[in-house]
Amino acid sequence: MNPLGLFVLAVVSLTDVPLSVLGRSELACPVCRHAFMTVVSAQANTRGGVDRDLFARALGPQPVYYQISTCPKCGYSGYLADFDPAVILPPDVRNQVLKEPRLPLPAEFTPQSDPRELDAANRYNLAITCYHWRQKSDEALAWLHLRASWVARDKGAILPRDGRLARVMKYIERWRPRLRPNENQLDVEMKLTTRVAEALATGQFNRYQKPYVELALALILRRHGENCRAQPMLDRLVAYERFSDPLRQGIQRMRESVTKEREHQIAAARHFESALWANQVSGSNRASARYVLGELCRRLGRDDEALQWFDKALNDPTLAVELRTWALQQRVWCQSPGEG
Repeated sequence: MNPLGLFVLAVVSLTDVPLSVLGRSELACPVCRHAFMTVVSAQANTRGGVDRDLFARALGPQPVYYQISTCPKCGYSGYLADFDPAVILPPDVRNQVLKEPRLPLPAEFTPQSDPRELDAANRYNLAITCYHWRQKSDEALAWLHLRASWVARDKGAILPRDGRLARVMKYIERWRPRLRPNENQLDVEMKLTTRVAEALATGQFNRYQKPYVELALALILRRHGENCRAQPMLDRLVAYERFSDPLRQGIQRMRESVTKEREHQIAAARHFESALWANQVSGSNRASARYVLGELCRRLGRDDEALQWFDKALNDPTLAVELRTWALQQRVWCQSPGEG
């Protein structure tokens, strides 16, 4: 991965915590009975920060990339539990997977392929299709779309190497607050964006520096899925003529990744809302589902809906303390979105 996409982790010492580790697990497909090895996250951490929509970013491989497995023969996809030997699929589902309409797999992805050869975004899309065919609950589809949105976010927060942008990123590190023990990396980076935005607003950069500083700011915001703030900058900067062609192409890919993330967020919000109104969310998940729905609405620019769902979450006595704190913070943001 390009270092420009990783610069925000620079303050975390790799000796502080073990890196996330990958392992392998043998699975048997419940559709075609093909046996294959899949890659799983055997050890994880959250030292990369936890975004307000619960995306826990790790140092090392991101566990969310390896939560979905795909049979390399027929394309059947899902969590490890979906490959449990006790899973029995109806004949119509097996027919949809194997015959019509079938699941689309790249021609080069064969039964002998390494699972890592199939892009994580493709695996999530296949799993979503399988969940629809299996008529899984709205809640299950909501969490699946939410995790797919995290993959789109993480994959979209990368730009190609550029000397000027790298120098700007190094320069703005002077405004980064110190990461204290047990502090969320996200909070540090959001404080950094506030300070950089203030420096831009007070004219601390000349007209040649300003576009690169704006791009660095947009990259940090994009990394955390704060797309309502990042996208206007990306839309403007993609046409900046002084940027190199590779950099403009990278900005365009980032803009496209925002669209992909938004599609999954819209679907996740729709399924969460359906499940909550139908009282189909399990009791242990209900408070967090209300909170996440509020956060999804906020990220989609639907502030009035966000406030309603944050209030429903806050009125639930089972809401986790950390989510309660975040809901209160995000309520303030929804009421004054132009600040911060």
